[in-house]
Amino acid sequence: MANIKPFRGYRYNTEKIDSLASIVSPPYYNMTNEDKDAFCEKSPYNSVRLFAGKKKETDTAEDNIFTRAKNYLNDWIKNEILVRDKEPVIYMYEQTIAVASEALYSNISFVALVELEDFGSGVIMPCEKPHEVSMGDRYELLAATNADLSMINCLYVEKEKDLYNLMNELHEEKPDIEFSSSAPAGENLHQKLWKISYQPTIDFIVEQFKDLPLYITDGQTRYETCLQYRNYMKANNPNHTGKEPYNYAMVSLANSKSDGLVMLPVHRGVKCPRKFSEAMFLANSQDHFKMEKIIVDSGDKDLIDTMLKQIVTVKNETRISAYCGGNYFYRMILNNDDYLKKEVYPEMSKEYCHLDIVALNKLIIDEVFHIDDEEKYEQYVHATRSYNACFRGVNDGTYDIMFVLNPVKVDQIRNITAVGEWLPELTVSVYPKPSVGVLINVKDE
Repeated sequence: MANIKPFRGYRYNTEKIDSLASIVSPPYYNMTNEDKDAFCEKSPYNSVRLFAGKKKETDTAEDNIFTRAKNYLNDWIKNEILVRDKEPVIYMYEQTIAVASEALYSNISFVALVELEDFGSGVIMPCEKPHEVSMGDRYELLAATNADLSMINCLYVEKEKDLYNLMNELHEEKPDIEFSSSAPAGENLHQKLWKISYQPTIDFIVEQFKDLPLYITDGQTRYETCLQYRNYMKANNPNHTGKEPYNYAMVSLANSKSDGLVMLPVHRGVKCPRKFSEAMFLANSQDHFKMEKIIVDSGDKDLIDTMLKQIVTVKNETRISAYCGGNYFYRMILNNDDYLKKEVYPEMSKEYCHLDIVALNKLIIDEVFHIDDEEKYEQYVHATRSYNACFRGVNDGTYDIMFVLNPVKVDQIRNITAVGEWLPELTVSVYPKPSVGVLINVKDE
């Protein structure tokens, strides 16, 4: 199904860059303006200057964040700060997050170019409902630089373990690049990159992916931007063949069988548009949920840990923890697993209606708190994978209540996207995510 191919990536020249840790950065949406300033101070060549530049009051059509990114990229290539690999390769890329030298999470993937396919073809499928806010900026950046500055993250599911076993074999070889940097939360992030240049191995990888659909777990906006850019270039190229560089995008291909790859839950902190009443919340939630009050007297950490543990289930049921202050929380168990399918979303798949976030959004955030449209949702509901941040937000008054959810399962993603549906926005979080600056794909050959 997926048509991938090797490419000649641009990488930072280690003969001119003292420390790769000074030039890579996390995805732009994880950074504040203060974070950007800090990364820029690390090095005049930090990748944040390319993909997440800061706007200025003096910006013009000739001098703005997009033209500056283009100029940085061109200058760094000209001065060999960025150098291109001499032959097309498929890369293998590993990130390991460690705290106090103890490995916690590891994401290992193949990095290649994938031929762009429209959604609906069944080849490349989005996981989540798209968020349109940054589409314009992403398109302007791509048009200015003609480059993939970061990887689009995709998940694939193989029936056998052929690619998984190959990864393990390649992992025994010495990486071409190895360095450590800081993760967004301050942990140590160890990174390795291998170049796969042996043609039979490349051919094997390419052939294996021809039978596999891809699920976009991060970077859907960038993928749609690439489609838009391809369509523009195609319309303005009378000799279009379908093999031009603009027909491809750089992707990170993660194996769902990887032991270290983690699907993290995305929790919700809510500030109600009207005055919050715990009693009212409890009474109205009982229409659809069994509400169990659980008291934890041994401290905040134990309370958070208990909230997480009390919703873990091997059954196909919805369990959510709700906290609105104090030394207790509510475990919410959906009374009727088929209610959403039968009464609310009969046109949607059963798998979609069994998502915890669908029950939370419709039965609590919509029906109880009356946050019933997208604009209100963005204003009053905050999504984060940090339950600690949500917990602090409740206790300092930022939120009235927080909801802790279980992570989405790979099978749920596969089954929902297979029938052309999207998960609600900000439902999936794969961790860790590829750093920016490890590889760049310029669409010129």
